[in-house]
Amino acid sequence: MKLRLKLILLFLIHLFIVVNVIYLGFALLNSVSLDLLSRLSGEVTVADRIGRTIAEYHTVIIFLLVVLSYSWILISPILHILEWIHLLANGQYDEPIDKKGIPRSISRRRGKIKYTFVLYKGVIDHLHHLSYTLEQNKKAREELETMKREWVADIAHDLKTPLSYVKGYSSMLLEQGQWHETDQRKFISKIEEQAEYMEHLLLDLNDTFRFEAPGFTIVKQKQDILASIRELLIDYTNNHTLADHQIQLLNDPEEKMMYAFNGPFLQRAFVNILGNAIQHNPPQTTIKVHVQRMYDRLTIQIEDDGNGMSPDTAAHLFERYYNGRQQSARKSSGLGMSIVKQLVEAHNGTIEVESEEGKGTVVKITLPY
Repeated sequence: MKLRLKLILLFLIHLFIVVNVIYLGFALLNSVSLDLLSRLSGEVTVADRIGRTIAEYHTVIIFLLVVLSYSWILISPILHILEWIHLLANGQYDEPIDKKGIPRSISRRRGKIKYTFVLYKGVIDHLHHLSYTLEQNKKAREELETMKREWVADIAHDLKTPLSYVKGYSSMLLEQGQWHETDQRKFISKIEEQAEYMEHLLLDLNDTFRFEAPGFTIVKQKQDILASIRELLIDYTNNHTLADHQIQLLNDPEEKMMYAFNGPFLQRAFVNILGNAIQHNPPQTTIKVHVQRMYDRLTIQIEDDGNGMSPDTAAHLFERYYNGRQQSARKSSGLGMSIVKQLVEAHNGTIEVESEEGKGTVVKITLPY
């Protein structure tokens, strides 16, 4: 503000000097011209007439000269700003430059903003910030599009692989008399495994698009959330394929906790979290689940002592198109944890992850109570 006042004062001083100089020059010119006219014409009336005309309009003439002399100071930055906005509209985010490649608002000699642009410094700063933001958004969109294309290619690959298994084992089963009953059961088991994988993949895709539909809402019902989690963990425990993993619910077996939630959706979230913990960790990994009610919120913590994950993977865990390929061979759509976040947010909750490589992972869900 002080700088602006100084510039305004400087402008007024310059204006006063220019007005006086112009007025003095005009007065001298007026005096000389009238004297010459009176001598040449010998008619006083002509000189009087010209003198009266000049006396009448000299203020307007001086004002126009001053306006013209200072108009470039005010108009030049505005034209620069309008040109910059036009470039932004056309996807060009750099400030307009002069012939030497220097931004027009910057002084070549001082390397700072020009005096004529100081009054518009706030606008210039906002345009710089807007240019940076638009450029970053453009880069983010391009990265997202790249990730989408890679994701679609991965989905196509994920469908192609199990389909080839199903087709291969089906062809082998059709060769009657070639395989023992034990081999046939093994083939059928492989086909079932691949069919379940494709089913989960399609469910992930369906849920992803359903949550993005306008007006999507969930129906909540007040019920025992511990009973729902306990039932799910029992199913996992009874699954012979998961016998090498220990899954524990730390809450008391008789404890109840009533809460309004959507049963299938919340169970789906748990399935994805537990599936992620089982898939990316070695046998004998212990997975612990603990539910707590604290004042006005409900916390659900799923903790494992497995491999853990890198900081980069943890930071991007809930992003839809992010794929932490470094952890293990890819056996999922890469949508699971992003769907978990959508399910939790549909209950007005939050989810966060803490992980350290070699020590395990903690996923914490917080729901309003």
